[in-house]
Amino acid sequence: MQTPRPDLSPTSTDIPRGLIYTSALTCGVLAALALQIYLNRAGFDLVGLWGNLLSAKALQLRTAGPWWATAGLAFLVSGATAAVLSRAPLPWRRFRLLRWLAGAGIVALLADVGHMAAAPEGVSVGGNVAATLGALGLAALMALFGAYFTVRR
Repeated sequence: MQTPRPDLSPTSTDIPRGLIYTSALTCGVLAALALQIYLNRAGFDLVGLWGNLLSAKALQLRTAGPWWATAGLAFLVSGATAAVLSRAPLPWRRFRLLRWLAGAGIVALLADVGHMAAAPEGVSVGGNVAATLGALGLAALMALFGAYFTVRR
């Protein structure tokens, strides 16, 4: 008598919503942090731009642009992450090569951003920390909105 073979066909498993939201929020905030470091290196530091806001000059896009960019990128990245996680059930065996390539690209991008990270010159430590935490709080809120609006119900 033959023993029956175990069923090895892949079964789809849905990812819990809490894990989807947490992953999307993390990806959105990390993308916003990387953009903030890149913009700081390009001369758009968040603290120095607030001096333009309180001056007698008209409000310029240079002042609000980095804040909108970090919030917008967090919204887009978290939305894309939540959309992929909620629509593609586990296991992702077919996308193995794509995952490796995406992971290698993300590591290379983060290594490049890490080399650019430096404290801005002429800015107090407290002001820099307050502006960074404010930007990351805004990015986290926008990332949560992006994840909430794109999760498949």
